[in-house]
Amino acid sequence: MKLASSLNLSIIVGVESRLEYLFTNLDYNIVMSYKGAQVVRTLCPMCGPAMGCGINCYVRDGRLVRIEGMKESPVNRGKLCAKAYASIQWLYSPQRLKYPLKRIGARGEGRFSRITWDDALNLIAGKLSEQKALFGPESLAVLSPQHRSYKDYFIRFLTVHGSPNFGHSGICAMQRAFSFAYTLGTPFLGADYEHTDMIIVWTANPAYASTPTGEMKRILDARQRGARLVVIKPEMQPDAAHADLWLPIRPGTNAALALAMINVIVNEHLYDEEFVARWCYGFEKLIPHIQKYTPEWAAPVTGLPAGQIREVARLYGNARSACILAGNAFDQSADSNNAVRAVAILIAITGNLDRLGGNTISSGSNMPQLKPVNPRERYTPDLVDKLVGPEMPRYFQPFLEGASSAYYRCLDSVLTGEPYPVKTIIAPGTQPTVITRNTGRIIAALEKLDFFVIIDVMQNASMPWADVVIPVASMFECDHPFEASANWIMARNKVIEPMGEYKSDYEFWLDLAVKMGYGDDFWHGSIKNCMNYQLENFGMTIDELRAHPTGIVYQPKPLVYEKYRQVFASLSSRLDKGPYLPEGKVAIYNTTFEKQGFNPLPEWVEPPESPTANPELLVKYPLVFFDTHTSDVFHHGWLRNIPYLREVHPDPWVHIHPDTARSRNIQDGDWIIIESPHGWIKARAVFFPGIRPDTVMGLHGWWQGCDELKRSGYSLLDGGANVNVLYSTDPDKAFDPLVTAMPKQTLVEVRKIS
Repeated sequence: MKLASSLNLSIIVGVESRLEYLFTNLDYNIVMSYKGAQVVRTLCPMCGPAMGCGINCYVRDGRLVRIEGMKESPVNRGKLCAKAYASIQWLYSPQRLKYPLKRIGARGEGRFSRITWDDALNLIAGKLSEQKALFGPESLAVLSPQHRSYKDYFIRFLTVHGSPNFGHSGICAMQRAFSFAYTLGTPFLGADYEHTDMIIVWTANPAYASTPTGEMKRILDARQRGARLVVIKPEMQPDAAHADLWLPIRPGTNAALALAMINVIVNEHLYDEEFVARWCYGFEKLIPHIQKYTPEWAAPVTGLPAGQIREVARLYGNARSACILAGNAFDQSADSNNAVRAVAILIAITGNLDRLGGNTISSGSNMPQLKPVNPRERYTPDLVDKLVGPEMPRYFQPFLEGASSAYYRCLDSVLTGEPYPVKTIIAPGTQPTVITRNTGRIIAALEKLDFFVIIDVMQNASMPWADVVIPVASMFECDHPFEASANWIMARNKVIEPMGEYKSDYEFWLDLAVKMGYGDDFWHGSIKNCMNYQLENFGMTIDELRAHPTGIVYQPKPLVYEKYRQVFASLSSRLDKGPYLPEGKVAIYNTTFEKQGFNPLPEWVEPPESPTANPELLVKYPLVFFDTHTSDVFHHGWLRNIPYLREVHPDPWVHIHPDTARSRNIQDGDWIIIESPHGWIKARAVFFPGIRPDTVMGLHGWWQGCDELKRSGYSLLDGGANVNVLYSTDPDKAFDPLVTAMPKQTLVEVRKIS
């Protein structure tokens, strides 16, 4: 089997036109007779990281012909997004991997021969055993996909093998969770939209992220009820169109805005004096520290008028109750920890933490706890010391998902040898050439790497460099695992039989563990025994759970507010199990960070490239570029090969203000070059009046072609559409020192392709 080096790997089935009507009519004649079809209830596999939406799948003659939302699901209540409706095309895509492959050509050529599942496992197990003996078990790293429940299985494999190198992305979720935990005592905050007087949506994307779960509707219902809505983001997305106040902030400057808002709230005495006196540590040190961060200082940094910064600070400080939805952009800046800590301080000092209408902390569920697959009890100081590139400093390891190295640093170690080179990388459901920054350097690492294994449902962008390719079943072809949210647990049911020589992601790790001699730690390869172990606290087996066709919904515990004594005493996930908040109060002044050599109060740190950090670059690169990971139909670095979705967005695009475009002789729809100090890409210009004139926004994840629509693939490097070539990976500037967050903003110029 040969893969084109251009990565134009797509051969796709028939095309219809748009969205839900056509998504549910893949074959009109079949769908019209679906009443005689078998209905299988299961869970949608198309996005995450939360539990999948409940779906009803209609099967006729062994083929999936229709999908609809499952009304009994407490997650989506019968609603679905475009990706779910298009998943039938995804399932039957000719790009599906059907059998294991072994590389027979040079790295990057994409030439493979077919092998068996058992041959592939023997090859991988032999290489891992050899390298464990020669270089130590830490020579293995496994890169993280977007959160999926099979992540716990490969973390277990790593731990039993003796490696801590779970390569987490450094750009998603854990960055916010870490800074919230070490400031507020809890990694996750809810928003009490139903009782609030004010909502701030801060660089979040509730209209397009997890759309069927209803967060956007809750926000709009609150707005209809009379709550004020403030939206802070560089462009006017659907939520901003409903806002009382939209702040088109310059990308990468959230910390500056939050610090200036704290300045106003402190100096105008808009804080909750009683809460601050009783439950906050270090407020008296915050007062002199915050004086330099005035709205006038923040205005040129954020691109917002000082008066508007004061206005939003006063609205928030004077509101009877207010909540903040902080989005993924907080995970993707070089000062992530400072930005999140500043927002956490805003929430706390205004008295909006765990109160009616504020940012709430869950009271928990009456659902029993699953027994964990992740063996956290086996983490030791020696294991943590072996981390090749800690995502958080070793003192703070492990964090919520376990010990972790940063995704990029796992790959970079192959080139630098610091502190040692990773020898084998396994990439399950993730594409390092698309997912992380500096694609040229990533490809260089893959070319030098001793052994590289790809695990995926589809051909992917990193596959040409793989030594072994493991195909896995889609979630439509599995009867495992079950999935669980806070209050709902449901067995996954197999919709169709597997269409190739493969098993599931879960079975791969169980089978590999048995090959390695780790069977005693992996239920001797039995996925059923593994699931029964996890369900022991429920007093049921997987077969008994499956008898509940729409799962079991448990009632949440009644929401109790102001659980401060309990929350502020929460023990951390670190090896020493010390509390997140040693003073038992909100850590405005963070003594834990101070003792580990980090700034105890949040500070402003410039992005690697910005108008205020590098004014000398503005002559050549006068615009700010940033990207989004989620659109109305796409999610990260996949799905561009699905015709229904590709019809909605046929080409890579950048949003650009019409005035900015016309001043460069660019018309709506023109192909343009976007060039930064680090690389350049091509995309179509889309006129978008609701974006800052000094800013352009692209969509992350473009590489796939769609042959049926005569859309070819794109180079991963300069001249393609991969935004990762635009960004800095300067080790001194491009990584948050506490959480290894990487920025998604830079300076660019754009010009029309003649």
